[in-house]
Amino acid sequence: MKYLPYKGGKAATLAGLNGEAMITGGGVHEHIAHVRAGKLRSIQQTGSKDIDAGGGKIMPSVGNFLPGIKNQLPFSGIYNLAVRRSVPKAIIGKIEKAFVAGVNSPAFAAIAKKKFFEIDIRTGKAADRRAAQVESITAATFEKLGVKGSHAGSELGLPTPAGFDKWWPPHGYKPL
Repeated sequence: MKYLPYKGGKAATLAGLNGEAMITGGGVHEHIAHVRAGKLRSIQQTGSKDIDAGGGKIMPSVGNFLPGIKNQLPFSGIYNLAVRRSVPKAIIGKIEKAFVAGVNSPAFAAIAKKKFFEIDIRTGKAADRRAAQVESITAATFEKLGVKGSHAGSELGLPTPAGFDKWWPPHGYKPL
């Protein structure tokens, strides 16, 4: 398989629809209308459970194929808010409080439902842990697929996904 980077899921989806690529990645929200119309077939999505796209079409969770990662799902589009570590803790606390309130708002819940996002709020150490876990999974996936230009997780100081829990927290990690 040859990895072709696109500028986002929408461009990758269009590449699949136009026959430019055989397999594409993107958000469920970018694919579901095309799956429903029979123009794309969902091989897997990275939510924690299967998604019923209607009309007998199921978008299966990757957990069906890789049961060993079920406890690490959802592994999907991750939106985060990042600030420099030098920002004073009091300010970070205020930003975190506003962020959590916004994500927990009815307006955001409506957007998440429409786009098939799973809400999984993590802050502080839990967010740091999840970011490292995502890097470990991504590096292992690219290495397994033989993606040119990617680095093995071991080259980056990352464990395999199976060894993540024993590795975390990494040597020298200092939470805020």
